[in-house]
Order: sequence, then structure tokens, then C-alpha cells
Amino acid sequence: MPVTTNNFAMGEMLAVLLARDMADGEKAIVGTNSDIQVAACNLARQRQAPHLWWVSGPGGMTNPTEGVIRPAADAENIAAAEAVMDLPQMIDFIDWQVHFFDFAILGALQTDRFGNINTVCVGDHAKPRLRGPGTVGISALCGLSRRFYIMMTRHDRSAFVPKVDFVCGAGFLDGGTSRTAFGLSEGGPRLVVTPLGVFDFEPKSKAMRIKSLHDGVTFDEVRDNTGFDLIVPAKIERTANPDDEELFLLRRTVDSTGVLARKFPWPKAH
Repeated sequence: MPVTTNNFAMGEMLAVLLARDMADGEKAIVGTNSDIQVAACNLARQRQAPHLWWVSGPGGMTNPTEGVIRPAADAENIAAAEAVMDLPQMIDFIDWQVHFFDFAILGALQTDRFGNINTVCVGDHAKPRLRGPGTVGISALCGLSRRFYIMMTRHDRSAFVPKVDFVCGAGFLDGGTSRTAFGLSEGGPRLVVTPLGVFDFEPKSKAMRIKSLHDGVTFDEVRDNTGFDLIVPAKIERTANPDDEELFLLRRTVDSTGVLARKFPWPKAH
């Protein structure tokens, strides 16, 4: 696992990496268990994307900004939100409007080499070894958003598998043109961020590719902790660590109580 740093926590790193890829004026949606996702959206709004807006999928609160990170469905977010949408409005956006949302940020029990995600179960569906929260609106968001991000707080062979046990969120399905051939809209996963690195998808095959590795992470480490062969570029870049401005804004205006550092420290080295 990455070398532990005293400068920033894993949760802070992942939030910064996600925030960097967001653009001004975009529309986003986050789910229930989404501390890192909320922090990423609010950090982007503080920096390069002041007109980005995000909505809590389970709660309908838009842009709750108070400098304190709470679960996205927490009713306390209502007082700090710019607007609140009711359930029928949310269903219209999530389930029916193609590309209404520019992006969603999703976690998963498993993801595979083509960016399909599983939040339902590990193992046989009838007798699973582990049961997750279910599909909820993930199928629609993966199918209808312009893009989505996969945010994983662990990187090992049980999380990164050749084929997910249950496809609840369609990435590039079987790779190549299979997503659009199946009738889904253009889109799919853009980036995968993990404690080991940042990954994207090769344009033709749509297979997961190393984009950058974090400080202290070796290629062998990533290879050994991934259950499929990653595409390896000619030169593997190093992830740019959070800079002083990003950390200042994150800690002073987004996460003033240090939720990310407490809940998401770096994994301990083996």
C-alpha cells in the first residue's frame, strides 16, 4: 500500500483527485454514503467550478455547503442547501433524462476491467458471501449520465475482479463498442481513483489503463493487487499530490471538522 504521509489522508487525496476533473457549470449527483464525493464537489466549487451544482440522490438537497461534511441524506443538509427537490423530480432526472447529469461519482463492492460496477452482492446471488446496499439508482446513473467516476477506498483482488459478480452499473460491458451496441447512451466510466493510483480506459478496447500511480506505489504492487491485466502505458506517470491551496480550501471551507482524515486514513503497509 502507499507510503503513509503526515501531510494528507487518503480521503483527502481521493477528494482532490476527483475535484480536479470537474468543470464549471456541470451537474452532478452523489449517493448516500458519499463523504469523499461531497468533498470533491464542494472543493471544485471553491476552485475552478463555482457554478457546478450537485444534488443528493437520496435527499434532493442541492449544493448543501456549510464547511461540514455530513451524509448526503442527512436532513441537517436542508438548512445549508440552495434548493431541495422532491422525489418525483429526482426520479424524472435520474431515470428518464439522457445526459441530464454530466456525471455521477460511485463506489462499489467490485469493479472489473471494463468499468462495470457491483453494489449488490459478492458470490452467487442466491447465497452471497457478502451482500451490498443494492442497485438503488446506480443502473440509471451509469446508463444515462454523460460519464461517471468510480471511487474505491481499497485496491485489492477482491475489489478489482476480471468480471463483476453482478452488473448493477454498466461501464463498457464487454469492452469495445459493446456499450452502445447494447443500446446504452454514450458515456461510461471516465476515471477510477483508488489508494494506489488513478486509472482510465483505453479508447478502443475500453479496458482499464494505468493513468498514474501515487507516491510510493510500484507497478508490481498494483499488478499484484488487481485481478486482471491492466493496460500499461509506455511511461507511467506519478500522481500529483494535493498542493497547499487545495488542502487549505479543503480543510478550511469544505471539511472543517476533519471527517475525511478521520474516516479515510491511508491503509497500513503490509
